[in-house]
Amino acid sequence: MLGWEFPPLFSGGLGIATYGLVKALSPKTDIRLIIPQASANDLSNVNIIGLNQLTAQEIDLERVAFNFSFLNAKVHQLSVSISPYHYANQLIEDSQRNAFDALSTDQKSIDQINNIFSGKEVYGSNVMHKVYLFSKLSEEIAADGNFNVIHAHDWVTYPAGINIKHRTHKPLVLHVHALETDRVGGHARNEIYKVERRGMEEADKVIAVSHYTRQQIMEHYQIDEHKIEVVHNGIDPAGIVRTQHKLKDKLVVFLGRLTHQKGPQYLVETAEKVAQVYPRVKFIVAGMGDQFAPLLESSAYKKLGHHFIFAGFLSKAKVNELLALADVYFMPSVSEPFGLTALEAAQHFVPSVISSQSGAAEVMKSSLKADHWDTDKYANYIHALLRYNALHQNLSLGANHEIQHVTWEHAAEKVCGIYNQLYRN
Repeated sequence: MLGWEFPPLFSGGLGIATYGLVKALSPKTDIRLIIPQASANDLSNVNIIGLNQLTAQEIDLERVAFNFSFLNAKVHQLSVSISPYHYANQLIEDSQRNAFDALSTDQKSIDQINNIFSGKEVYGSNVMHKVYLFSKLSEEIAADGNFNVIHAHDWVTYPAGINIKHRTHKPLVLHVHALETDRVGGHARNEIYKVERRGMEEADKVIAVSHYTRQQIMEHYQIDEHKIEVVHNGIDPAGIVRTQHKLKDKLVVFLGRLTHQKGPQYLVETAEKVAQVYPRVKFIVAGMGDQFAPLLESSAYKKLGHHFIFAGFLSKAKVNELLALADVYFMPSVSEPFGLTALEAAQHFVPSVISSQSGAAEVMKSSLKADHWDTDKYANYIHALLRYNALHQNLSLGANHEIQHVTWEHAAEKVCGIYNQLYRN
């Protein structure tokens, strides 16, 4: 298995989903998990190999066809004139060629690898550099072929999955947690899109986290529908205790990266409409991203500053504390493959108003849904939940009951079925 985010390193839902699935799969199968950065492992039947802790005993570096000083120099040199995505794609396309001198196996080389994958930033400006190195190193680690199936999570691991498939001739499963067309829009045809499309074309099976994502894959990537299986994400059971806040205002919570994909512009438009009919409301925004400054400026321009609280990035513990206080959860995403935060809100008995363009809408029938652009409907729903206690209670109890059946164990059963189908064939 090839992953990118994994505890304790998180950026979004990818790390939570990868960990949840690995944990649920571990009693059913042996897993060798290769990730950029590893820490202590408490999972049975899981051998975690972190490139930040790589040793010369785990890899034959003499067979790895790149040279660090050359590669670093080329990335620095070319980043001024062309996109790093273009350069990385060129490297990925040439990954089977001996384009560079072999790297020696001395401790200095191992230290270089460890250092590259030891930063706190999961992605960063040199993400394509990391993706290429990850693909080459993972290929060498898996060169023994001592496994039955390759399982790659998200686009950053697809090149590694392709390399390993070509090297070992084992079947490849790609797990699509998000798409570049989600992040950028349906028109996206950049280098990340090309990596995703090539990966799905090479894969023997593609796992989509929702029927919504499956449809996006067929529409924007032209992948055969028979190759795509839907496995909804799950959520770990949690003992939740509600906390009654003493604020006079009701609290509407938004959690997530502040990017175009999450619909921050619709958040402001909806807040403005809600505040007009229900002034005693505050929208708490927990997250950071490139839309943070525009969101802040827009709320100030519309004179909504006293209706917003910008909490920044919150730890898991702080998120739980916030949801325990929340009155409504709001997820106006333009395109959301799943939306684990809506399930987390339901665990805290918080009713949700969410985008119809989301995977969570498929499993949360008790949530109130609208098209991402329909701020009138969003505002009406939020107002109703704030105003009418009976509706609030009915939907919060209904959503909490529904997610009892949305578990990682159920997801793991489906994934094992896919493994067995490929293994038998």
